[in-house]
Amino acid sequence: MALTSGIHLGPYEVTTLLGAGGMGEVYRARDTKLGREVAIKILPRAFTADPDRLARFEREARVLATLNHPHIGAIYGFEENDPSPHSTSSGQAGSGQAPVRALVLELVEGQTLAERIARGALPIAEALTIARQIADALDAAHEKGIVHRDLKPANIKITPEGVVKVLDFGLAKLDVAEADARAASQSPTMTIGGTRDGIILGTAAYMSPEQARGQAVDKRTDIWAFGCVLYELLTGRVAFAGNTVSDTIAKILEREPDWDALPAQLAPAVRRLLERCLDKDPKRRVRDIGDMRIELEVPAVRDDATAPSGTRASRQWVVRWSLAAVALVIVGAIAASLWMLSRRDVEVSQSVTRTAVTLPVNQELDAGQTAAPLALSADGRLLAYVARSEGRTRLYLRSLDAFNAKVIIGTDSARYPFFSPDGQWVAFFADGKLKRVSIAGGAPVPICDAPVIGRGGTWGPDGTIVFDPGNSGLMRVAAQGGHPERVTSRDAGMDARDHSWPQFLPDGRGLLTTVGPGLIEEGVPSVAVLLLSTGDWHVLGPGSQAQYLSSGYLIYHAPHVREGELDAVPFDVETATFRGAPVSVLDGVFRAAAGGAAFFAVAQTGALVFAPGGFSRALVQVDRSGRRTSLSDERLGYRFPRFSPDGRKVAVTIDPRPSQIWVYDIERGSRIPLATNGITPLWTLDGQRIAFSSRGGIYWRAADGSSESEQLLASDHVRNLAGVAINPSGLNPTSWTPDGRLLVFQEDDPASGYDIWVAPRDGDPRSLVSTTGVDIGGKLSPDGKWLAYYSNESGRNEVYVRPFPNVNEQKWTVSTAGGQTPVWSPDGRELFFMNGTAMMSVDVETRGPGFLAGKPQFLFDGPFDTTQDLNFDISPDGTHFVMVEADPDAKPTRLQIVLNWSAELNRLVPGFGK
Repeated sequence: MALTSGIHLGPYEVTTLLGAGGMGEVYRARDTKLGREVAIKILPRAFTADPDRLARFEREARVLATLNHPHIGAIYGFEENDPSPHSTSSGQAGSGQAPVRALVLELVEGQTLAERIARGALPIAEALTIARQIADALDAAHEKGIVHRDLKPANIKITPEGVVKVLDFGLAKLDVAEADARAASQSPTMTIGGTRDGIILGTAAYMSPEQARGQAVDKRTDIWAFGCVLYELLTGRVAFAGNTVSDTIAKILEREPDWDALPAQLAPAVRRLLERCLDKDPKRRVRDIGDMRIELEVPAVRDDATAPSGTRASRQWVVRWSLAAVALVIVGAIAASLWMLSRRDVEVSQSVTRTAVTLPVNQELDAGQTAAPLALSADGRLLAYVARSEGRTRLYLRSLDAFNAKVIIGTDSARYPFFSPDGQWVAFFADGKLKRVSIAGGAPVPICDAPVIGRGGTWGPDGTIVFDPGNSGLMRVAAQGGHPERVTSRDAGMDARDHSWPQFLPDGRGLLTTVGPGLIEEGVPSVAVLLLSTGDWHVLGPGSQAQYLSSGYLIYHAPHVREGELDAVPFDVETATFRGAPVSVLDGVFRAAAGGAAFFAVAQTGALVFAPGGFSRALVQVDRSGRRTSLSDERLGYRFPRFSPDGRKVAVTIDPRPSQIWVYDIERGSRIPLATNGITPLWTLDGQRIAFSSRGGIYWRAADGSSESEQLLASDHVRNLAGVAINPSGLNPTSWTPDGRLLVFQEDDPASGYDIWVAPRDGDPRSLVSTTGVDIGGKLSPDGKWLAYYSNESGRNEVYVRPFPNVNEQKWTVSTAGGQTPVWSPDGRELFFMNGTAMMSVDVETRGPGFLAGKPQFLFDGPFDTTQDLNFDISPDGTHFVMVEADPDAKPTRLQIVLNWSAELNRLVPGFGK
């Protein structure tokens, strides 16, 4: 359907038709709420009339919305309403027209690559510059498991500033009855029945051979299409051109491109790379677009175009020997780069060097909730990281010009490492103390007591250490040791807030810090600066873990925008203010469990180290023998699954943040959204409502989403009763009494960790369990007489049971070798709990005044995600469990090292270096 100017779709006012095609019309529109220009893609009626197809499309759109990359056109939202000709933003005024479903997209100005190629082949240097940006976009998508499947020049735009934007990731999947007879280079995207094996999907001139045959495809089909696009950039002609679609597919399957059409001056390495992209056997094709992106950094033009053949042959001989020796010289290259970066009298090279490092077998970065395992020395030479190996968490030190890391003896249970300014010492938290250890060797030296582990510290140029003590405010202490004292300013209220990730600015003139949620935006942390000379605070904006680079900007994690996204912004140290708007510069950084730290570190010299990763988990149903059945074909950031009382539905939290709660209908295979910014769902016993944690309290809502959310309990209420400040997001519902009148929940006390509380719907809460350890996961037995929970008060997590409501009368230990997250069987005769990734079962006897527990029995093991508490549930009939299955490839076992990252930021960040 065609829309006219002035029509509203929700808050979007349509202004101009930009284009139309098989996938529908695209309009320019204005977002009346945010005041920005967007593109609106109206989906065709043939597409949206099929509920299954529409549901599949919406699911894919949500996955694609996780992409946030400077070279990918962003998806802002999905609108589904009646078009309104009025000037309101409701979009619900009846117009008599059919309902409209539309995608809200980033409006990318400029020409398509197809329009640019229509004027002829591009110069080699320009073609490779564009190709590198396309490769960057594909690499970001492939890291998240997303395959474009329809890459072509018409889906790529070049902005007036020369920035490449790849569009329509996975969106061009409209079924068509038959391909038309247009030119192959303009042939439609074709698919019949989704993306099953045996189905043709894609645009004919850019299809891979396996795609054209209707075989299963993976990211290598994008690499083929990339090769077709690069060939077209360099030659100005389509690699496989035919008069009809059938002719084109025949050429793809049987013939080679005209290699003689490539420029004679093209570097041989680029030609070889192109040939590998267009290898008809996917097993011999380039496997990773990220590797190819690096290879495209070679000189664009050959330097031997006029040399005699014998000279060329001798050079090829030298190249072969050089490649054989590359493993021996790469370390020297990195060392030379670091040496150049450390010399102030040498002009910094503009070449960005990337190196991937895989940790040794059975070693992975510590990804627990209190993890922040990476630190770089100021000169970028040394990396300290915390890793788990053979059941131990220790600190490792690695020189970036060395092959291996060495363990630092005496650093068991280390957390939050940070370097001294000269790089000769590493400070860390362990055993209730802040410690330091020399990189030259020797035993760690205690600096001061730090009984509650906070989040990070920083070592100033005057020998002062500032650290997060784990509750409100910041502490300072001499690096040589002493008694810590409070860091104060002119604003006592600001000082009392939750501060973390402190970092000294140059010359110790100020402190960067992350201020706990709610300073600017509810539930969102903020970056702030304390000027030590004046005692004044400067609140900069939303974000966390800000780190300053001497070239004049801040790098920080932006979880309020996207989990694992790093933003950069020019920063004026003198005035402690931003000098421009933040820009996304990196996506897909691994983040610790339960909203913990992003795994990255930058050096003042411009080096970057980060662990790649994301949210890729499966929601599965597991029987008592361990046999698993998938409940959804999507791999998302699932956590906290909960069966409905009738066992037909599952409520589950989905990351990345802002976390959402969705309700899955197991039988129908459908789902509905319940809450945004919500976690830890808990069904009422009648299945009519779901309680959840959100915005500093506990809320509930009708399970079918038919009512608005209502607040049951506010964090302020608990804070006032407890007499201490608590984490605004630290209230989590865990259980109801059988009559549904009392709610058991856990709250996060910064002084002691989580405690267990109970509250009536209309009265004051009271504390149930509060020990010196972390007490969590309170679950009432079906008869409401017993409370099961787990605690680390003994030094490790164990499962306990107490009588309810008189919890202080007695306590029984149920687990014998560690355990967490207890769940009662429906009949109350068994307790299930996790011990690592193993599911354990204990027979219990609860009749009479006493409690008896048998010996824990092993049921099954598997690749289950245990980084989250409350991460499984049992069905109402007691026959199977709903669990979260971890992606074994998503563990933080790899590091990406980027030297001279500043050169890349200079291109990505407006005003950088100015």
